[in-house]
Amino acid sequence: MIADVVDELRRSHGVHAVILYGSHARGDATAESDLDVAGFADIAATTRDARLWRGVYLDAFVYPTAIEPDVDLLKLLGGRVLFDERGAAQALLDRLGELERRGPAPLAEPEARMRRVWAEKTLARIGRGDAEGHYRRHQLLVNLLEDYFALRGQWFRGAKVALTELAPETRAAFELALEPDAPIEAIARVVEIVIGETV
Repeated sequence: MIADVVDELRRSHGVHAVILYGSHARGDATAESDLDVAGFADIAATTRDARLWRGVYLDAFVYPTAIEPDVDLLKLLGGRVLFDERGAAQALLDRLGELERRGPAPLAEPEARMRRVWAEKTLARIGRGDAEGHYRRHQLLVNLLEDYFALRGQWFRGAKVALTELAPETRAAFELALEPDAPIEAIARVVEIVIGETV
């Protein structure tokens, strides 16, 4: 099936390179895992091809040949080159490795301060128990995971990877706060961890 995805992307998008990434590339895919692939073609803008294909969900991004490495493409690191007609895929992975080693640009202090204040303000709002408060609860938890890395000058690579990169105590705090009926005290503890170590 993985070999066949190259033919599918060549037929449907005219790709000249394909990288398999995500759980199938890491070897920890489950029955419900997407088939994550990146293709490269002579196109002007990135397109996405998400569909049920041969019993699995295909999640393919087709990028322009001349795409420059950026934070969004860091998800390809650790990927497996399936097809590389022009040698572009491996060259891109090498450049992404350099980008990863450099790390993200540090947050400007006003931006870092805004994120810390927003977390505290939103924590207060979720205590109201109304529809907006419930919405803010979920929004806060999503932002806290991203902000944990941003405030420390580290790359955020998506929730699945980020949760595995947390220190055990921090991960345990997030796991508790992410429970559907977590008490507000559990969320407050995550806010304290995320913004407290950076003040």
